[in-house]
Amino acid sequence: MTGPAKPPALLLAPRLGGGRAFEQIARACLDHADANQPFVEVHGDHEGLHQFRVAYRRLRSLFSLAREVVRVDPEAARIAAGLRELTVALGPARDLDVFLEAHPYLTLDDSRRLDAARVAAYERAHEFLASPSWLALRADLDRWLDAGTYRDQLGRTAWSGRHMAARALERRMQRILNDGAHLADLDPPARHKVRIEAKKVRYGSQFYGSLWPRSAREAAKMERLLGGLQDRLGALNDAVTWASIERLAGLVDAEPPEVDVEAEVAAAQGIVDTLSTVTPYWRVSWRPAPTVPRLGAKDKRDKRGGEAKGGTQGKGNAQGKENAQGKQAAKAKPRKHASKAKRSKR
Repeated sequence: MTGPAKPPALLLAPRLGGGRAFEQIARACLDHADANQPFVEVHGDHEGLHQFRVAYRRLRSLFSLAREVVRVDPEAARIAAGLRELTVALGPARDLDVFLEAHPYLTLDDSRRLDAARVAAYERAHEFLASPSWLALRADLDRWLDAGTYRDQLGRTAWSGRHMAARALERRMQRILNDGAHLADLDPPARHKVRIEAKKVRYGSQFYGSLWPRSAREAAKMERLLGGLQDRLGALNDAVTWASIERLAGLVDAEPPEVDVEAEVAAAQGIVDTLSTVTPYWRVSWRPAPTVPRLGAKDKRDKRGGEAKGGTQGKGNAQGKENAQGKQAAKAKPRKHASKAKRSKR
């Protein structure tokens, strides 16, 4: 691969068990991360760090959706905590990259300050990735996936993947609808929590949507709505975090972004209201009907001919049986009279 890559689309068999579905998704996230790690460079494509961090954020969301495992398995809980440490360690470098992309026309002094802050943030990120604690955790994650103990909690039987995914997605969607019913009344941290839930449901839809193959259009619509909600609330959060970015980079002359808070909140509220009117595709209980081979024209003619022939043969067999019974009766009757004649002669 010659550059950063986005996560590939997942295609899961609808009958897949919950444990197997979790494993396939987790391994896809790890493959996505491994493919992008070589491109995590301060003076390279910013997309390298972004996709690498997204891969592990998606994996964290998977653990969050599969909370049954984290609650009962101490090793799963330890791994989930380690994934959070990783995304936190990569956060400053990513925040500064986003700031640079959004503010390309800084003063010369602020540009130098921002570049120095980015170099330092990337160095800390590389130190974390090379640390014995992270390398050990990544190895433990691979072994844990190979062991497959999570399959008992998430389901081993056919169709249990859909049941598990539907429960998790429904639970998160209800949080969005309940907490986001009146976004204008929420403070910035509370609105940010709604954004996090939207991100988890969007990731979850990308993970499990293919389990409902007949609902691909509905799943795509759901992802678009959730992505729009995430963007609207993200713009509000970027305005709030301006001060921390300014402090992190040591900026002096940069001006904070102008955000129409009222308009962004109204747009986000419109999306939440739309989501409340949409029936989520995961509530569909469809299962494929058993496959029955269709007969061609020749097969139908052969079938009709066989039935006609079978009917004629059946009629002939019945008549033959009646004739045979009549002959036996006829034979038995003379023998009966003959025996009487012999007794009379005696």
